[in-house]
Amino acid sequence: MRDRGDVVRDEGADAHGAAEGSVRFQNAGRRQTHPWRHRWTDVRAFIELSGEHPTLPRAEALAALASERVEVQTASFDNQVLRIDAVGPVERATHRLGLAHLVSEELAAGDFEAIRAFAQDVDLHGRTFRVRSRGLGIDVDPLAVEGPLGSDFGRTGRVDLDQPAVDYRLLIGEEFLLGRVIHRVDRARLEATKVAHRSFSLPISLHPKFARALVNFARVPMAGTVLDPFCGTGGVLLEAAAIGLRPIGLDRDRRMVLGCRPSLRDVHAEDRLAMADAGHLPLRSGSVHGIATDPPYGRAASTRGESIKSLYGRAFRAFRDLLPSAAHVAIVLPNDAMIDLASEHRRPVSSRAPRRSPSPGGRRCPTRPAQSRSDQGPRAGTRSAGTSGCPCSRGSWRCRSEAP
Repeated sequence: MRDRGDVVRDEGADAHGAAEGSVRFQNAGRRQTHPWRHRWTDVRAFIELSGEHPTLPRAEALAALASERVEVQTASFDNQVLRIDAVGPVERATHRLGLAHLVSEELAAGDFEAIRAFAQDVDLHGRTFRVRSRGLGIDVDPLAVEGPLGSDFGRTGRVDLDQPAVDYRLLIGEEFLLGRVIHRVDRARLEATKVAHRSFSLPISLHPKFARALVNFARVPMAGTVLDPFCGTGGVLLEAAAIGLRPIGLDRDRRMVLGCRPSLRDVHAEDRLAMADAGHLPLRSGSVHGIATDPPYGRAASTRGESIKSLYGRAFRAFRDLLPSAAHVAIVLPNDAMIDLASEHRRPVSSRAPRRSPSPGGRRCPTRPAQSRSDQGPRAGTRSAGTSGCPCSRGSWRCRSEAP
């Protein structure tokens, strides 16, 4: 018997089931706890985005999918709903999102009669369920659609409006979309971690939902290492840790490093903080998978008298030297002039095989090469933080800056 999420291919479909009507889901009532464990998982899904910005929510969703190596074969966007047909760990990727509400595995599409026909064919084997609907740009009477569907599913299941085993989602627009909710973005948690609720706060900090999106734009895979060289109050680091990444935070302001340490202690990342200048990064080349940062703009944040152009220019050169080929930098910039400056430091993609980036979760410290080189020791005029070797108890990085 197939699990829910397995697919049946009609004869004549191409290798990816791209032909219209070539893929359909069976046994939609059965729970598949970790669908990403299957190497080849062909998934149709729709993501209900937050709509807080005209482009950022959709861009974040696509970046999160790319981070987990999900191959998006087709995608469409309408009424803040991103609909995809993809191969890969879609559920794992969408657990990273900050600018979304719900993610559902698509089970059926068409007119209401087609949706009801699907519901009547499902056997829930006595499991509990719930049906919730939403109109896309139109007013909908929930009872008019949820009632009949509830009756259809109720033939083999039991209604539970609080904690159902199967949570159905019906979207109503030009056509009906029926899905099974696979993830709800915890918006309450994102609000609860706003900087105002932390022990150390400044009014210039990013909201957690945008910090989460920034981390996703860096496209760092699960368990990978992400660097914030202007960590400030630590919001980006907190969101990176929340989605399963290993954050490293640097700032040349001692007050910032000391201030955000208690917050990072809650996610067991306080030992990956250090004082350092963003233009002189105390990390081995290739030791991180990406950078996500919201640097100072020279207004509320201090740049110690250095011009923004000089500070950013030094940082961009350091980023380029640090990152492996094809890695991403996600950065908040104040104006077009700084965007142009950043573009000057972009590394062209080579047609040759890219340099291998560090393997997440590897035992050897990614900052320590297999054969040491004399020119990779501590920089002149600085001292190692903590004891000799890596200050991180897990051996994930080596800091050569002055520890606060």
